[in-house]
Amino acid sequence: MPFFTPLDDNEKRPGRIALGVEYDGTRYCGWQRLSHAPSVQEALEKALSKVASTPITVHCSGRTDSGVHAVRQVVHFDTPVGRSRKAWRMGGNVNLPPDIGIHWAVPVPDDFHARFSAIARRYRYMIINQPFRPVMERNNVTWCREPLNVADMQAAAAHLVGELDFSAFRAAGCQSRSPRRHVHFIEVSRHGHIVMIDIQANAFLHHMVRNIAGTLMAIGRGEKPVEWIVELMRGGDRTRSSATAAATGLHFVDVIYPPRYALPKEPLGPGLVAHLGEWTGERPLPDCPMVRSRMARAEAEGAEEARAAGKLSEQEAIRLANVAREAERLSREHEQAIPAAGDPAAGDPAAGAEDDTLTAATQNESSR
Repeated sequence: MPFFTPLDDNEKRPGRIALGVEYDGTRYCGWQRLSHAPSVQEALEKALSKVASTPITVHCSGRTDSGVHAVRQVVHFDTPVGRSRKAWRMGGNVNLPPDIGIHWAVPVPDDFHARFSAIARRYRYMIINQPFRPVMERNNVTWCREPLNVADMQAAAAHLVGELDFSAFRAAGCQSRSPRRHVHFIEVSRHGHIVMIDIQANAFLHHMVRNIAGTLMAIGRGEKPVEWIVELMRGGDRTRSSATAAATGLHFVDVIYPPRYALPKEPLGPGLVAHLGEWTGERPLPDCPMVRSRMARAEAEGAEEARAAGKLSEQEAIRLANVAREAERLSREHEQAIPAAGDPAAGDPAAGAEDDTLTAATQNESSR
């Protein structure tokens, strides 16, 4: 769907709907609904329930913590009533506070899940690097008064790319069953007085991006050498790395899904770096077991729908289903072959597996 496509107000469909949501996390306890504090999920569900005139429960692509922002949070919900895309977007926005907004609403197949169908997630950590405290950007950046050496930060970040054990950057309360994640890329760049840490992975551990940001900032200030990050990864001890960077600088900017779902494309944020001109999903994904499994599964599910509608032969649908099963088998075998954290067979985690990532079982962990 092109960015400025006019919305058709006549097509009212019940079923599963996906939304693109943006929010300023400053006032919220995070994404997840809590009884004692305001949350983004609660505000969104209240707004959509008014549009639907019935209770709506939403599921997100990745839960964000208190104070963390999102430019492209993808959610889905099931509705028994028919409403148009225009009604979901405009009606939802009318009932939302000004710090939460719906970018788009589209119908999606029943097998789409905002969290479990995702292949990759992307964050940008924004640092304002100047000697005086920020005013206009104070809620959307982290302030660093000392000059940052971006070249040293990038050199250190390069050691984090690949499928590795990220225990050194995992919060003490993280509930994930595995500390291993596949970082597709991490780039540190300067744009005037703004320094950006741009990172994409299959999923993230609790506080993983903010812990990485704190460590890279320590290296950028010259407090630690570039090689320190290799020692941290090898040791796997969170207490040895730097303090967790502030939530204000963290922005959830993209979620990648198989092409079959055809979710709308939009410019990557936040607005401070809009001049870079990159759009969602532009970068190629790594060729690894988890990505192949997710892509094959989505293609097989689409083929089954096409077969049921008489648009595809049964033989071709069976072939694609077999391809998906084989991809998932290889993905499971890959996960089982990965040594557990702390196992001497794991070797040097800083070396990593360059082209492999985690399977669906581990991907289903909470992405933060």
